[in-house]
Amino acid sequence: MNHTGDTFMPANTIPGIKGGRFAEITALISEKSPMQAKRMAKYFAGRDDAFFEEAESFAKNYLGFLESQNISMQAAADAYLKLCSDLLDCQFNFAKTGKYQLESAQQALGEVYENDARMKEYMIGLAFSQFLWPTHQEIYQFCSSALRRLREEIRSYLEIGCGHGLFLSRALEVLQKGCRIEVVDISPASIAITRELIQFLHPSQPAPSFYLKDMLEMELTRRYDFIAMGEVLEHVNYPKKLLSKMRELLSDQGRGFVSTCVDCPTIDHVYHFKSIQEIRDMLTESGFRIEDERVLPVENLPMEEIARRRITINYCALLAR
Repeated sequence: MNHTGDTFMPANTIPGIKGGRFAEITALISEKSPMQAKRMAKYFAGRDDAFFEEAESFAKNYLGFLESQNISMQAAADAYLKLCSDLLDCQFNFAKTGKYQLESAQQALGEVYENDARMKEYMIGLAFSQFLWPTHQEIYQFCSSALRRLREEIRSYLEIGCGHGLFLSRALEVLQKGCRIEVVDISPASIAITRELIQFLHPSQPAPSFYLKDMLEMELTRRYDFIAMGEVLEHVNYPKKLLSKMRELLSDQGRGFVSTCVDCPTIDHVYHFKSIQEIRDMLTESGFRIEDERVLPVENLPMEEIARRRITINYCALLAR
């Protein structure tokens, strides 16, 4: 299929992409969505060879996993585009009302987390966003770097909210053999797809312990050297309670990784952080010290304009007690 003008950019013309599975999935997405083609072209133009090498490794492994689950590349591209479409709809509603569409975590549980088909499609789309959205890629690399740097100190790892499973997979790649790894998530579909992904990518490693549970209802007596809680705080009505629980479970010299967002309406977000300072204050009020952080607006604009227009800002931090 040939296209003219700036409405379609074949994958082989996007700087850095030289073929392979990453080229295949980005070409399919581009063909289906001219808008996403333009976004990817702009993003990829600034990426180095190391990014494309890792993106190719991801695409080869993840598409192989999906194929083992009888999920086609076509379905994967559709899942990603559904994620983008839902996000635009939520942003449009937010611009009109100033509010997120859902008010309670219980609503999100019923409409998304316990809806296996919807949740699975959502998680597949989000998995691709780790390499197709600049802010998600930077958060992923931030957490990966922390795990590598602290590897020798981590003998126990807890992940709160495993989502699509890519952060857990990275932890299994990086952490030492014998590290105790446990996972808590409230969604049956999320645990199922993550468990299957880990079995596919790490067949020779001991399986992590999975708990289908609300983290606030977990009764854990042990403490952990590293706790990862990515994109969870905005999904609950009382994020400070969750942060307090996280701190209780962190060992004295342990580290926590947290990511969340400001002005970020999606199909399952319920807690509306209105500024980065609000997030920082909640972290420190919960007893954490922010050791490192990233503030990642989704648009390259002055922060004053981003705040005025309520454009999404992604945020992540490495925390200590």
